[in-house]
Amino acid sequence: MTDVTAAAGTIDLRPLFAPRSIAVVGASPRSWIAETVRDNLRATSSATRCHFVNPRYAELHGQPCYPTLDALPERPDIALVALNPLRAAMVTRDAAAAGIPAVIIPGGGVVEGGEAAAAMQQEVAAIAREYGLALVGPNCMGVMDLTVNSSAYIGDVSPYLPRGGVAGIAQSGSVTDAFIHSGSRVGFTRIISCGTEVVLDVCDYLAYCLDDPETTSVILFLEGFKRPERFLALADRALELGKPILVVKVGRSDQAQASSVAHSGSLAGETRVTDAALDAAGVIRCTDLDELLETAELVEGLRRTRRSVGRGRTGVVTVSTGEASLVADLAPRTGIDLPPLPESARARILEHLPTMGYVGNPMDPWGAADPPIAYGAAFESMAASGAYDVLVLVHDFPYKSMPAEVATANDVSLQLLAATRDRPHILPVYVSLTSGEPPPETKAVLDELGDGAPLLRGAVEAFTAIASLARWEAARTRRLDRGPWRPGWPALAADRTAYGLDPDGSSAAVGSGVAVGSSAPPRALSEFDSLALLREAGLPVTEATSVPDAAAAVEAARSFDGRPVALKVDAIGLAHKSDLGLVRLGLAGDAPVRAAVDDLLATARAQGLAVRGLLVEPMAEAGVELIVGLRRDASFGPAVVVGLGGVLAELLDDVAIRLAPVDRETVLAMLTELRGARLLDGLRGSSPIDRGAVADLVVALSRLGDDRPDVLEVDLNPVIASARGALAVDALVVLGRPLGLAGSEVGGDA
Repeated sequence: MTDVTAAAGTIDLRPLFAPRSIAVVGASPRSWIAETVRDNLRATSSATRCHFVNPRYAELHGQPCYPTLDALPERPDIALVALNPLRAAMVTRDAAAAGIPAVIIPGGGVVEGGEAAAAMQQEVAAIAREYGLALVGPNCMGVMDLTVNSSAYIGDVSPYLPRGGVAGIAQSGSVTDAFIHSGSRVGFTRIISCGTEVVLDVCDYLAYCLDDPETTSVILFLEGFKRPERFLALADRALELGKPILVVKVGRSDQAQASSVAHSGSLAGETRVTDAALDAAGVIRCTDLDELLETAELVEGLRRTRRSVGRGRTGVVTVSTGEASLVADLAPRTGIDLPPLPESARARILEHLPTMGYVGNPMDPWGAADPPIAYGAAFESMAASGAYDVLVLVHDFPYKSMPAEVATANDVSLQLLAATRDRPHILPVYVSLTSGEPPPETKAVLDELGDGAPLLRGAVEAFTAIASLARWEAARTRRLDRGPWRPGWPALAADRTAYGLDPDGSSAAVGSGVAVGSSAPPRALSEFDSLALLREAGLPVTEATSVPDAAAAVEAARSFDGRPVALKVDAIGLAHKSDLGLVRLGLAGDAPVRAAVDDLLATARAQGLAVRGLLVEPMAEAGVELIVGLRRDASFGPAVVVGLGGVLAELLDDVAIRLAPVDRETVLAMLTELRGARLLDGLRGSSPIDRGAVADLVVALSRLGDDRPDVLEVDLNPVIASARGALAVDALVVLGRPLGLAGSEVGGDA
């Protein structure tokens, strides 16, 4: 490990992961914990010693049992609590008094609720803060570290788990068990069960792993973030270092959508902002544990082979026409890029395999010749074409390693490896579309002759993993070229302040734009005031004249040189006027304006609104209606939204979301990914919109989010985009107290 000098607010985690000895306090014949911890160390031939502590026994499970921690023959590095968790404070204080630097508190449901559990958590946290203890949990499974061959883990440790470059961190004990028993493909440096995180949180463990030169990637199972902005900063550091972070995030809430005032705020709900934040920091998001572990195996394969997926251009060769069709059908779902076979490669294949019917990508050459000849021609031709970064062999695992099937798998695998051996820019990958344990003989071929080429299970998981790593490669290139998404992230990532020792207990966000001192309740500005605020911030917004009555409205309408106008009711607390029938559009001439005023005022009075007057605005020229918005997330700060707008904005739900701040290039990419992006290019003779003008508007809104922490939501719907520019013709700004602090949790308790 890198030698990290202790500083104020830091906790040394090295004793936790490289303990010379462990004391299991409360060891007894009725509990499996002590024996399991000791037997795990024995099964892995660990040099870490395990001592039992319980004053009721002199001997237990065939070894001495000591009455107190002070009576041990040595001072252990870890005290592991094997008592009722509600007695954990007593053990924690005894450990601190004995100079033991680390404490692990396992526990079941008793830790998760009730006043007694809450009191215990507060007490052990206070003790750990006072003495600077590395306290894991409560309600955890413990830790294991394969770099030093040691564990303080209360579940059975698999002897088949290989050592590699992946660190596994989970806020669920059953998930750390899944990591430990994931088989023999993914190699780990360490596995950490976080538990309730009263002193050490995910960020502390993640920082430790990033400082470790042996850890080359991290997989995470997260229910919530104690320090969201710090997590993003560390993920950004991992991106800079070239260490992929893979995350399954669960426990997402729709509360933010329900409480949102603006349409754009509702569209940019908590789940989507979390996704945008993780994307900004280069985190690979996985939907479930299968996808997480297959992506981890691919990342491990990159480490073992010292190759990359490059742009992710993938050529696929199968042993079944049906499976080739399946892969092609699944390509849009997985995001995999399957470029067509170049004509030169096609001609070369037909030269060697003249009886081939369909020659393309994916391809099934089975039966065109003996397998070594057929697959050799296919892989060599694809590799030589320059069209692919990844070559995939699809061959399902044979049940119980049936000899003939294993021999076939090995024959075709050898052709894949031969075609890529002297082409380090191409990654060879073996994929079985069915799950199961791979034949050891085939894995040995991939390990010995392919330098550990990745072996993946499941069509969706495998091809999604390749696509995800290609996006990660692009994100890393962007990070190295342009720096971090938020300028404050590098400083925050370098800080090693432990969660429990943060001065404010949350590590306020750097650059998130979340104010911590505001006490004003949220309030929606009128459209007139919203437009004025946005105009002052440099956004292109419509002219608006506030009038008290019909006569003034007619006079204001005349001032727009005969252009049709819109009339809108201006009332206190009025957010969505069109939903209530309080907008009239396309009015031309005195009589229509006067009649519309009378109608609007009557409608407003019937709804009991406190009317301040009306707004008169010139109608914008025809164009595409967009929605542009900003939402200040409780955890990740401001995010911007752009998409197809108008009255159907929420029904269409065609938006792109990014963490703020954004630049022009980012917004242009957002417009491209909309499902309705073709509308922006002009249809049936209409001109394309000025995408640059839309991008400038969104960038200006993003800047406002950074400059004004009291701006909670902004809704510009619609923004009329045309070939001549972009103009916001309706606006809603919500000001007040931020939705939360940067250190708040997302998605429930860990």
